Amino acid sequence: MISQKKKILILFTTIAVFGLVKPFKARSAIEENPVSENIAHTKRLEMLFLKTKLVCFGRYALRIPQETELIFGETSLPSTIEIRTDGLAGRDKQVSDDIERIKFNNPTSEIIYSGKSPIEDSWQIQYFSNKYAKDEGNVYFNTYITKGNITFTIGDSTPEGKTRIDASAKQIVRANSLRLREESDIPTEPGNCIPYGFIKENSYDEQEIVSAGLHFPTFPDVTFSVSSNKNAYMDYSSDLYEKMQTELSLLGRINIAKKRQGKNYPSRTLLREGKRQVQHWQGEESLIRRTDGVHDFEWALVGKPRDVANPSVLEVHMYTKVAYNTVGAAKAASLTDDEAIALWDKLLSGLKFRVKVPGAPPGSYYIDPDQPAQ
Repeated sequence: MISQKKKILILFTTIAVFGLVKPFKARSAIEENPVSENIAHTKRLEMLFLKTKLVCFGRYALRIPQETELIFGETSLPSTIEIRTDGLAGRDKQVSDDIERIKFNNPTSEIIYSGKSPIEDSWQIQYFSNKYAKDEGNVYFNTYITKGNITFTIGDSTPEGKTRIDASAKQIVRANSLRLREESDIPTEPGNCIPYGFIKENSYDEQEIVSAGLHFPTFPDVTFSVSSNKNAYMDYSSDLYEKMQTELSLLGRINIAKKRQGKNYPSRTLLREGKRQVQHWQGEESLIRRTDGVHDFEWALVGKPRDVANPSVLEVHMYTKVAYNTVGAAKAASLTDDEAIALWDKLLSGLKFRVKVPGAPPGSYYIDPDQPAQ
């Protein structure tokens, strides 16, 4: 069963998790350290950050309070990745459900293979999603890899200009780079953290989309989430992309909305707004309190397509007064304006790359794989 507290993410769909996970030994954990600097304003925020931990998702890491839970959202690296936690029986049911779903979605779909894959303890289905995909030779793959109680489903399709054999070979490489991981296991080599696992990889040449959110037991109405899309806008020409910078930026979008809506633009209390650098990312932020008492905070970067150190889209959101998956549904915000800003600043400053990536300057990552461990 999925606990109710895991249903608080507003900005993305949480990966479905079924069953229970048996504990396994972490390979490389980073020690939890108390935060040295004080959290201003209130004692309860100081207590919240008295003990912290490092968590990772994709190529990113966050320094968060010990009690806080990281919840994964969309993961596509570039293969989509979904998780089950109920062993081989769950894997077999997932295969059956996926085949049924493929046939239901389009009667012209065709399953062309369902059987063991070259990877140990794995299964694979290959299919055409419809008759047009068949005409174009666009094969879709689902590879189900079971490690312990965890089944990772890696979804892919034949890349443009590549063959079915090429696509299958790429899935095998990706699957062979996958290992189990506990939350406290923060890998020190290049690659991507996924739910319950880690994919070792240092090519940086493909699309990467990741998102994750935080659940705070002390402040259950607060949500904080991060999303990254490395290659967004990659279809734009260089000239068009340069011209669109203002329209794509956070403050640019806000100003456009104000002009279009005029007097109908929603009333709000502006707490802080403007340019905001986070690590080396030259972004913008807008912190407002809505008339219903919701704190609506956003920071966004417009980077460069295909630049892993400066992804096309990197966004952070925080809301208060959240209940039942709905912003504003709680009776009241649990944080004052000052507390909300303090929590926002603390969490945002803890967002970095987990491991150094090409183009990332010192200070923007927690681990340098070229340096010996301390």
